[in-house]
Amino acid sequence: METEALNVTSLIDDRPIGGLQIAVIILCALVNMLDGIDTQSIGVAAPFIAEGLGIPVAQFGPIFSAALLGAALGAIGFGAVADRLGRKPLLLVALLLIGVFTLLTAHASSVKWLVVYRFLAGAGLGGATPCFIALTSEYAPARNRAACVTLMWAGFPLGAMLGAFANSFLLPAFGWRAIFYIGGLLPLIVAMILIIWLPESLKFLVNRGAFDAARRILQRMGIKTEPGTKLTTNEHKQEGLPLRQVFSEGRGLLTLLLWVPFFISFGILTVAVLWTPTLLRLNGISPAMTAFVVAFNGLGALFGQGLAGRLVERFGALRTLVPAFILGALATAGLGYGASSVAAASFFIGLNGLFLGLASGGAIALAALLYPTAVRSSGVGLGMAMGRFGQVVSPLIAGGMLGAGFNAGQIMVVIGSGALVGALFVIWFRILAARRHIATVGTEASTG
Repeated sequence: METEALNVTSLIDDRPIGGLQIAVIILCALVNMLDGIDTQSIGVAAPFIAEGLGIPVAQFGPIFSAALLGAALGAIGFGAVADRLGRKPLLLVALLLIGVFTLLTAHASSVKWLVVYRFLAGAGLGGATPCFIALTSEYAPARNRAACVTLMWAGFPLGAMLGAFANSFLLPAFGWRAIFYIGGLLPLIVAMILIIWLPESLKFLVNRGAFDAARRILQRMGIKTEPGTKLTTNEHKQEGLPLRQVFSEGRGLLTLLLWVPFFISFGILTVAVLWTPTLLRLNGISPAMTAFVVAFNGLGALFGQGLAGRLVERFGALRTLVPAFILGALATAGLGYGASSVAAASFFIGLNGLFLGLASGGAIALAALLYPTAVRSSGVGLGMAMGRFGQVVSPLIAGGMLGAGFNAGQIMVVIGSGALVGALFVIWFRILAARRHIATVGTEASTG
């Protein structure tokens, strides 16, 4: 007698979130924290590196952008391969890259080697992102998927905040190399934890026909299955290259529209984290205090990104992301004109993190819902790559304006105005998604 098929999509969607699913979210957030730690570290360390190696501060634009360019390329490449080979193995490779080349950054002796090591570490950071977003999305029930993904993404600002507070003490006491030694060892330790505890995506395994491995994960979830039980998902097998499938089934223009909020929100957040320490230093504020100020960006983003999924599930993408972008533009402008005061800079950089964190978290939630399992890593990876390209371009614009003699207020007004463009593209995305009946937050629940 043939046993009844077990649909793992329905299983995850219909059951309460269990211990293994919570563990996946926590482990993915732990990896994401490493990105937050890394991003702020190079910004707050820049004045110390410049002094120690005799590098003009104006030359740090390429150093900042090297890691971000590597991250953009890593997000595209790793995302596509993860849809073929699995999320977990690619995540481990990414952590190895991060660890090795962050450790080597501590031994860099010139701009050239700083650029090389930061680029390769960035490739690992960017490559990890679509893997852990896909894992979180695929273990979360549809009713809470956006909230789970953005709650996990709050690991980034948490890492940035904790790292900034720690660096405000480490840098004066032990020097800039110490933070890269610590930042390089942490990913290697996390990789060992993931080898033991992190499961592969259950939906990925079923779609690939790896039923024995899927049954072992079901057993860890407390679900017993007979050896002959057929396992299925709600998704048909995608044929062709994952990157090509991202643009199929009416998702082409929506994908392009979603890239703009990614590009803008990530770009503005990065300018605030990377260039605020330098702008504060130009106003006579000590390096240790600049690290303290940057921590407030992480604190604001922690709340913004942590709440993004819940807010868009309740109020929809339009009513959540559009106000976030508009208020983020105002906060960014305020940061520029408050750069001469620790109190004002802390206040406005916190609001910048809150509102742009909400906007970036909302974009991630939309991407996680827009794509099915078979191409989710690729789709999310492309969106994150656009965010990383925004992180590359925006610091270069800020650095170029600084070199041309613009003051902090003028720089931040120009950078912040991009958020208004982001708001317009969210409106366009929402209208088109509704017309095409594509399942996203604010239309109908995704069943991927």
